[in-house]
Amino acid sequence: MTRLSRFQRLALLTASTTVITGGALLPGTAFAAPAPHAPSVTAADARWVETKDAHSGITAELPAKPKVENLPGGRTYLAETDSMIAQFSVVESSGAGQNDLDSALEGYVSGYNEPAQSAEEKIESTNVSTGTTADGHPTLHADIAAPDGTAGRVGFIYTGDYVVQIAAVGVSTEPDTVQADYKQLLDSVQLPAGGQPGRAL
Repeated sequence: MTRLSRFQRLALLTASTTVITGGALLPGTAFAAPAPHAPSVTAADARWVETKDAHSGITAELPAKPKVENLPGGRTYLAETDSMIAQFSVVESSGAGQNDLDSALEGYVSGYNEPAQSAEEKIESTNVSTGTTADGHPTLHADIAAPDGTAGRVGFIYTGDYVVQIAAVGVSTEPDTVQADYKQLLDSVQLPAGGQPGRAL
């Protein structure tokens, strides 16, 4: 098996999602992000692009035009820059709850660690926090890091009909930069409310 670069593994991580359907967790599905066709830019220099999941009406801003992959029951949008990868996924779900979001985080971490060649490449989650959006939707957010320099933050929002997953992860990127990019991504998430978009948080 060819050893994946840290950046390729980062792409696999941020394009992976645990699918939650009717309260039952299905196996995580990972997609490798294709190599960019044009030079990428740093997130700081990026022109953030609004990305709308047409089926759900949920939107988020990503630091570059995203590539789209279909998931079982949903879609994932992946944007790559020179220093990080940002991801926004929407998966159809009903009957999920806070415990399912906890399990989704566990699946996210274990899915990334499964092909790891060494302990240096394995991520751990820390600073896990749970709460609700302004509209009362359950949320979970966590920092992720590995000894090889991979660092980022991942989050899940359960809307009642969908689970939204977002992530911003970098390799050898300043943690404050990744945190700022994650906050920008999180603040941009909009959930439809009464037929009109409304900020998730």
